[in-house]
Amino acid sequence: MPQFLRLLPLATASFLVFAHPTLAQQQPAPAARPAAPAAAEEFKLTGFRSANFGMTADQVRQAIRRDFPAAADKIETTENAVERTTVLSIQVNELLPNTGQGVVAYVIGYRSKQLVQVTVTWGGGINPNFKPEQALGAARQLQGYFAGQGYKPDTVVANAQQRDGSIIVFAGDDAQRRRTLLVLANVTGQDGKPPEGAPVLQLSYIRDPQTPDVFQIRRGDF
Repeated sequence: MPQFLRLLPLATASFLVFAHPTLAQQQPAPAARPAAPAAAEEFKLTGFRSANFGMTADQVRQAIRRDFPAAADKIETTENAVERTTVLSIQVNELLPNTGQGVVAYVIGYRSKQLVQVTVTWGGGINPNFKPEQALGAARQLQGYFAGQGYKPDTVVANAQQRDGSIIVFAGDDAQRRRTLLVLANVTGQDGKPPEGAPVLQLSYIRDPQTPDVFQIRRGDF
């Protein structure tokens, strides 16, 4: 199973659609009040395609069959020995144009036994032929898409360089604090040298980034 990057926050600017005032009829009339601005529908992050947060592993498998029928018989099931979560993974070609092979991983929480995260990964060991221009192109496309979805503006992070050299291309939360995180890694080397291996682009949808559903040692256990 591919190594997964750790997650951070994101969001996007919202907008309002204003109604045009109606034209006056033949007879002069008192000026009508302009129509009130139409309220933008609140954005809700529910999961990835047909796989919704809160689904059981069996329900996620059914969602995979609907979304990716060619991969439905090749679902790889693994257990994270540290976090004690279950991960259902599939390989998908050209999930975005010109991205080649990627892996979609559906994470089933330790306690809830429900879908708590979906992570899509391109490049790295999954596709050693993934080129920097492909990674940058896909990152820009996704960033532009997320910018118009309606994430809470005060949670949005974009193009943030991290200490390990990775870049948070986009991060944001919806009103329920569910998070989208897009990270680009291994695109620049150290000391002016080219990086070893292919770049990695990773997109994560996270149900509850504040309290992840993983195994943790509780206070008083030791």
